Amino acid sequence: MRALPLLCVWVSALAAFGATAPAPDAAPAVVFEDGPLLSSPRATHALVRIDDGRLLVIGGCVRQGCGAGPASGTVDIIAADARSLAGTGRLLAERIQPAAVALRDGRALVVGGWVDGRASATTELFDPATGRATSGPTMRGPRSGPTVVRLADGRILIAGGYDGRALRGDAEIFDPATDALTPVGPLVTARGGATGTLLPDGRVLIAGGGDAESGNRHALASAELFDPANGRFAATGSLQERRYKHGAVQLAGGDVLVIGGSDERDYGGKLRSVERYIVAEGRFVPAGMLAVERFKLADGLLLIDAGTVLVAAGGESPELFDIAAGEGQLQPVSLDGMWDYMTVARTGQRTALLAGGYREGRIEPTDRSWIVRF
Repeated sequence: MRALPLLCVWVSALAAFGATAPAPDAAPAVVFEDGPLLSSPRATHALVRIDDGRLLVIGGCVRQGCGAGPASGTVDIIAADARSLAGTGRLLAERIQPAAVALRDGRALVVGGWVDGRASATTELFDPATGRATSGPTMRGPRSGPTVVRLADGRILIAGGYDGRALRGDAEIFDPATDALTPVGPLVTARGGATGTLLPDGRVLIAGGGDAESGNRHALASAELFDPANGRFAATGSLQERRYKHGAVQLAGGDVLVIGGSDERDYGGKLRSVERYIVAEGRFVPAGMLAVERFKLADGLLLIDAGTVLVAAGGESPELFDIAAGEGQLQPVSLDGMWDYMTVARTGQRTALLAGGYREGRIEPTDRSWIVRF
């Protein structure tokens, strides 16, 4: 049974969480409404917003246990108002955990992930105008969990990742003008699952990550900066805590918040801590605590105004993180499960779409989405 259209049930939820109602001048309340059903349950998928406002929900695992299926090779096209599924398209391969980024020409670059049970070196270019993908250039090697960032000039940085045996320390840039890849780098430290954030000066901050996929599981506290002017990576200040399966959000002034995640204990090492990268000083400082420990939330974060971050993934109830206070406050909303690997994208000035994810413990993907109003 689908949830009630409005999930903002204040009294009962406040009692359940033992929380107090926010003060009138506190962070804005967030309302979650049922959004359009996806064409299939999805988790570890990608969500990108193209320039005409539509959203693309790309690939991902579709079966219990996070297995692949035919729907892992599909793309859901969500209308710009996020109220309906406007269509579906097809990829060339069934991909679990693909990385994707919107290009300025309206296409989406889809990178790596897992195909036929192996980390993939292939890329695809999905065109929402036709609903079909074409082959992109082959990367230098397989990559699961690479850092993928659109640079200020529209080119795409693809760095690191896991190749099925070990972490990668190489990087390359995709140029949409030629649909070609060019090697850059290498990274200072081989890593997968790191966050990548474009800074105001055009450099990219790559933070944390490590190896979350092999028997040599470890998390990193190190961070580095990529400078597209010379194609090189350089070390910068280290995180206060080593972490992977975390998230990052750029603040209005250009600094970066690094949020949650886990250490190498994975489920047993979930983090509440938040750190701030001060760009002008090249260092991380403690920035507060979430209300609850969360991981697998990299694509489930959104800066909703200059002072507040929505932390939607990694728990049954989302929270709002007050940047100035350094505190997260659980919202009196239940999403009917503790969902990991959710994705969120802004759809308007005060709206966003939260889509998919899998139920923690049961590893059960969902076809649900939620319209978020703030």
